Amino acid sequence: MTAEQLARAISELFAPWILNIGFFVVLGASTSSWAPALTAAVGTGLVPMLLIVLLMRMGRVGDHHITARDQRGLVYVGIFLCVLALVAALAWLDTPRLIWVGVFSALVFLVIFGLVTLRIKASVHVGLWVCLIVFLSLTVSSWWWLGLLFTPVTAWARIRIDHHTMAEVIVGIVTGAVVTVVCYLVFLA
Repeated sequence: MTAEQLARAISELFAPWILNIGFFVVLGASTSSWAPALTAAVGTGLVPMLLIVLLMRMGRVGDHHITARDQRGLVYVGIFLCVLALVAALAWLDTPRLIWVGVFSALVFLVIFGLVTLRIKASVHVGLWVCLIVFLSLTVSSWWWLGLLFTPVTAWARIRIDHHTMAEVIVGIVTGAVVTVVCYLVFLA
């Protein structure tokens, strides 16, 4: 496997839609609330990816990683609407607070990354990784802090395949951390 192939594999395996699914599965295991957790996983992972595929088929976005900054606004709005629909679905379930906070944090993430994207194409891959790992570290187990050690690997992959610059990766890391701290202080502190 070449460095390029490895970077592409890492980029796919740690894509935001997959990270969201994994995140809510962990919260499901942590809370023993599988129906809301799996609903959130589908609503923040699978449904947004299906939306992106649909937008690709319509010619509105160029690729599934939305590498063109000017195409990201439509995707952020579409995913925001998906998460709002998820909120309505979760209202019908016995959803624990931790899953609610995860979902509301997703909305905050979308708004803040959407605003940042007006200036720079921040790396959502790296930003979401940092956001989810810090969230899980603060709420589930301090062992999750070790996950931050993988951040440079994801950053390298995004830079290696020319989807981001170092500046875009750094902005993604900082923005992801800020989103988590804000959400923690607003929803859990």
